[in-house]
Amino acid sequence: MKKLILIITFLVCTVSFSQYIPMLEEGNSWNVDVYTELFDPPEGVDCCRTDTINFSLGDIETVNGVDYIRVILNNNNSCLLREENGIVYKLDENENAEKVLFDFTLEVGDVFSVYDSAYADSFPCNQYYGGEPYEDLTVIQVDYIELAGELRKVITFDLFLVDNQAQWIEGIGNISGFDLIWEVIDITGGSLLVCFTTGGETYFFNNATSCDNTTLGIADLFKEKIILYPSPVTQRSILQFPEELEINNVKIYTINGRLIRDEDVSNYLIVDTMNYASGVYFYQALSNDRIIKTEKFIVK
Repeated sequence: MKKLILIITFLVCTVSFSQYIPMLEEGNSWNVDVYTELFDPPEGVDCCRTDTINFSLGDIETVNGVDYIRVILNNNNSCLLREENGIVYKLDENENAEKVLFDFTLEVGDVFSVYDSAYADSFPCNQYYGGEPYEDLTVIQVDYIELAGELRKVITFDLFLVDNQAQWIEGIGNISGFDLIWEVIDITGGSLLVCFTTGGETYFFNNATSCDNTTLGIADLFKEKIILYPSPVTQRSILQFPEELEINNVKIYTINGRLIRDEDVSNYLIVDTMNYASGVYFYQALSNDRIIKTEKFIVK
């Protein structure tokens, strides 16, 4: 059963912090919306794009005799974390040294130094990298809330980078993302935690109602404008590409998968029956080695 959690309406409890609720428990997962805005969007395209990223916990890996949990980001390996006595550590695999990602022992007036923390490594568990902000965060409030059947400590910091308060929830992380304090992407973007799943239950944050809010990108919006006309090919046809997709290469295969043409292109490609026997073929349109569209066509 899903429960809706409104961060702005936390129920404050006057209870002392006693037993730490671990963040890196088996089965925990996080969904984070990352927002990107385009400075000069193509005509007909909304200004913004959302990518929902999933964070989950993978296998235990031992480094120098210490056990870490591998974080999985969208099915790909990301950073190594461990936690002890209310502190979550990230292993800097380049320097072979630990840095602090979260410290849930902080109280009002305490300072969390971003420069000395894992955040100084340009946000360790995220595929989007901003700058390297060096700033001290001061704890301005500590509350306790009932969430997922347990009483959890909530730490609120003063403003950081933008007009937004950083807030950590014990056993969950940051409400602006799995590990983010706040990140400015493409100058005008950001990120927010939308779902946290534990014990088979999913909890929503930041007014979200879905755990996957990914929107269509430029390739999705424009790939249907890749058109071979006329089709079927009876004499000469033109395979046209919209400028927005930046198609720069086309590969053509036989029905059996044999590559017969590999050509750099710009706005179009001529398909002439003089170069093809009658039959069924496939073309692939690529942009910087990324396949944008694969389509079957017939030559008569």
